[in-house]
Amino acid sequence: MARPTVAEIRLSALRHNVHAIRALLPQGVGLLGIVKANAYGHGALHVARALEADGARMLGVATVEEGVELRDGGIRLPVVVLGGVDPPQAAEAHAHRLSAVLFDPGQVGYLARAAEKAGRSFPVHVKVDTGMGRLGLLPRQAMEVAGRIASTPALRLEGWMTHLSSADGPSAEDREYTASQLAVFRETLPAVRKAFGNGVAVHALNSAGVLRFAAEPFDLVRPGIALYGCSPLPPGCASPGLRPVMRVVTKVMSLKELPAGHAVSYGRRYRCDGARRIAVVPIGYADGYRRGLTGRARMAVAGHAVPVAGTVCMDHTIIDVTGVPGVAIGTDVEVMGEASMGAEEMASACGTIPYEILVQVGPRIPRVAVD
Repeated sequence: MARPTVAEIRLSALRHNVHAIRALLPQGVGLLGIVKANAYGHGALHVARALEADGARMLGVATVEEGVELRDGGIRLPVVVLGGVDPPQAAEAHAHRLSAVLFDPGQVGYLARAAEKAGRSFPVHVKVDTGMGRLGLLPRQAMEVAGRIASTPALRLEGWMTHLSSADGPSAEDREYTASQLAVFRETLPAVRKAFGNGVAVHALNSAGVLRFAAEPFDLVRPGIALYGCSPLPPGCASPGLRPVMRVVTKVMSLKELPAGHAVSYGRRYRCDGARRIAVVPIGYADGYRRGLTGRARMAVAGHAVPVAGTVCMDHTIIDVTGVPGVAIGTDVEVMGEASMGAEEMASACGTIPYEILVQVGPRIPRVAVD
């Protein structure tokens, strides 16, 4: 049979999460949906089309290539290249009507030249470093660059932004630091509004920011992981009833009875403690089903949770289906989802974050949009 492993992308869950996020915000605040990294592994075009249909105001990608993919797929919303546009790609980004995040003074010149050559202004979002220490201009430098943009007709200030480093942190110090970042950012706004008016989209809140600082949303919010049904907050923190968007499913490809004491998979890390019924499913660490799930994971077969038996392999994983009635070759298996393990539980088992679990679902697994 053809390889049956697929990732179901549940668009109804995505819409639910969008509405749950909007319910936290004042009316009129827009959504800049983050669809970088193939929409956190969910399939950029599936997600972008759904967000566009549901009234998102902008989309965010990491690279020019990701933005071009959206344009080639018919997406018409403003698309912001969060990772910036390098000089060799300036003309291509401009031709595809992408917006560039501006985080270095040297970007002003080559973005303007690309726009002048094409005879159309280049939309830019100035990124202010208020304490993240990654990409961005320190506040004084950001204001200087804003002045240059004001005197450069080839550039159009579309957005003014910052990024929060610790909004998901568990401590009072994290909350205080985030509040200080927002205060620094807020201090830059009167001058920006005076110079450019209210047409500039101001945005700062990521998913954690929306969940914890929704009283200060500015013009747009930039949810990422929350769109896909995972909370960025520590376990136990309240979330607005988010629903997982991705469900990974497959089918049994091999089934056999093994006697007591028989070893299973590499390294003999699993030995049958009696006669066991062992099934093989076609997914492994080459597909993003991490080897670190060995001895920690379970899948779901016919409504029963079944353990992963032995070391996760590159292309296959072995599960113990002893006692589950009706299992045969071709029986459905849920690898990741509500009946098996969600991305957050997998992340906890592997000592990582659900972002990694989702984006590492490999390209060999087709994304299939379902409602």
